[in-house]
Amino acid sequence: MQAPPDIALGTIHYVVLICEEAIEALIGKDIIACGAKGYTVSEVRGRGNRGVRDAQWLLSSNIRIEVLCSQAAAQLILRTVEHKYSQNYGLVAFTHPVNGPRADKF
Repeated sequence: MQAPPDIALGTIHYVVLICEEAIEALIGKDIIACGAKGYTVSEVRGRGNRGVRDAQWLLSSNIRIEVLCSQAAAQLILRTVEHKYSQNYGLVAFTHPVNGPRADKF
């Protein structure tokens, strides 16, 4: 089998938000308003300074929102969610530059 041709990799910013499911719709609107073209949501569970979040009680479930976007959008997403939600909801937010093909898509 021949190796596939080389592909160009570009820098994309990977944003991760772990938060209460109750604010998913609000944060989703903010992500798009900040310039991202989309996001992925997963249900998660774990333990932190707010105790165990095991999703056994529907209203206590947590989600992980992942976004691939430009650096400017990533910074705006982090500033926006920290400002709007961190005081009243459980929230962990971070970003990291990653390399991938078709970086212009994001």
